[in-house]
Amino acid sequence: MTKTARATLLAMLLGTTAVGGAGLAAAPAAAQSLADTMVTAYRSSPDLAAARAGVKVSGEQAVQARAGNRPTVQGTIDFDLEYDDFNEVIFPNTLALTITQTLYSGGQVENAIEAAETRITAEEARLRATEQQVLLDAITAHEDVVRDQGFVRLGIKNVRVLSEQLRAARERFEVGEVTRTDVEQARAALAGARSSLAASRGSLAASRENYLRTVGVLPGDLQRRPPLPELPATIEEAVAIALTREPTLQSVRLEREASGSDVRSAIGALLPQVSLQAQLSRVDTLNDRGRSVVDSDGGSIGLNITLPFYTGGANFSNIRESQALVEQAAANVTSAERAVVEGVGIAYASLEVAKASISAGLLEVEAAQLAFDGVSEEAKVGARTTLDVLDAEAEVLEAESDLVEARRDETVAAYTILAAIGLLTVE
Repeated sequence: MTKTARATLLAMLLGTTAVGGAGLAAAPAAAQSLADTMVTAYRSSPDLAAARAGVKVSGEQAVQARAGNRPTVQGTIDFDLEYDDFNEVIFPNTLALTITQTLYSGGQVENAIEAAETRITAEEARLRATEQQVLLDAITAHEDVVRDQGFVRLGIKNVRVLSEQLRAARERFEVGEVTRTDVEQARAALAGARSSLAASRGSLAASRENYLRTVGVLPGDLQRRPPLPELPATIEEAVAIALTREPTLQSVRLEREASGSDVRSAIGALLPQVSLQAQLSRVDTLNDRGRSVVDSDGGSIGLNITLPFYTGGANFSNIRESQALVEQAAANVTSAERAVVEGVGIAYASLEVAKASISAGLLEVEAAQLAFDGVSEEAKVGARTTLDVLDAEAEVLEAESDLVEARRDETVAAYTILAAIGLLTVE
């Protein structure tokens, strides 16, 4: 990450306004490194905003669970109309203040708190997973634009070369060195090159739109070929890191743990519930002339014990449901572990393929260019046909295009490995 990107990121994390909202409205003018793209995507991502809100929701759910161990205070006011023994209308008014404190809930409150706090950590892990996906999507969008810009440059170069070939074929036709067929072959090749260039420009436009959706700004002058990140030396080492650091896997493990607390909480509903209740009250009874006929104050304190003898089977059903959710969570953990191992393996395989393609591609480009130069010279003395020259130029274009694609794949695969092992974080 560049010093500029680090400084921008630090300002972001400290809550400053180093990059204002106005910067998201138009494409930046300065050259953008890959790190700049990642920082911009991180700042503007609606997916991250939603994930952060999810963490806040889980925090409030923990607060609600802790409330079960705290006293509740409730005030009531009753206004009634009655008839006394003399058939006169009276208006008893009651003011009451009731304080209730749970003393024992069969472990329901404690386990609910434990589950809620565990889910906060799980939600934070899901936030990190979203963060990684946002950064990886930004990297992919950046490299897709760089790749398609490369294809457009190659297409422009190809059109220029084939235009020169068509001009040369026409001149040679005029002096009788080649036939009309050679001219038409060159013209057809040029038309095909222009069509391919139009397609490349269309792909670039699509990649730019994807970049805008992913990063929040249109791409400017993107820097090419950033240095690759440091990676574990072996797949085995990467898998070991992934099994402890990958955030999605961490979240499902925590969900399994929270589900265990849910089971214990459901079992607690079968146990006695004990609470302490104190009440202060005042009764003021008025007659129909507004005079007080009865005025009394009172108070009480008592211990309430509730025994759930029969609830229509609801409590036992809740227990079975919670136990089934534990089984489901355990299966999700196994599935996530397998997905992590698979993801690491595929990413490493993609990286090795890209590296091999780059090594071979460099040799292929060099050889294809030498062959094209040779065929072009031989064509000038009549030893090669126009079709030979066109074929040689097509081989150069294909080799250069493959090299551009391989370089893009190498960068994306390297960062995909980081995401697969849980290390593609802001830090």
